[in-house]
Amino acid sequence: MSSSKHRKLVLQELNAAQVSVDTTLDELVSLVAMAKVSRALSFTDEDLSPDGRDHTKPLKITVICNKKKVLEVLVDNGSALNVCPLSTTTTLGFGPENFVPFEQGILAYDGTRRDVIGTLVAEIHIGAEEFEIEFQVLDIKASFLLLLGRPWLHRVAVIPSTLHHKLKFIRNNRVVTVKGDPDL
Repeated sequence: MSSSKHRKLVLQELNAAQVSVDTTLDELVSLVAMAKVSRALSFTDEDLSPDGRDHTKPLKITVICNKKKVLEVLVDNGSALNVCPLSTTTTLGFGPENFVPFEQGILAYDGTRRDVIGTLVAEIHIGAEEFEIEFQVLDIKASFLLLLGRPWLHRVAVIPSTLHHKLKFIRNNRVVTVKGDPDL
């Protein structure tokens, strides 16, 4: 509080939070800690799916893309890419004219080298939220229709939990929870 600028900002925040002038230092520290926690994302046992801890299901969600419901969207924080199989692009009504060339090859999960056909930017509705997501288009057979990997997870600050079969993120100062599809 030795800096007048710092003191002014702290007092402004405390007044905005309506903290009484009688608040002790310990109470103030506790209030600041609570404010930080309220912005944290966490999962509890109440978030567990009906299967509890006894499942090994991947985290798959349903999204809307190009006004079509897309089931089996794999959320995989082990993937360095967002992936859209070529067969999914045609089902969603996209074609090569929607792809941006991508000259770099990738190393697939099985250790094989794959060529990326191009990138596709698509508007995806996840829960009530809308995102513009860039996918690498690959001509592959996959157990998913879309794969949301670390590029999307990190950009949005999504916390996925395969245990709880949910993902959470903060959007417009509120926690958004998206449940995984129970049968996928």
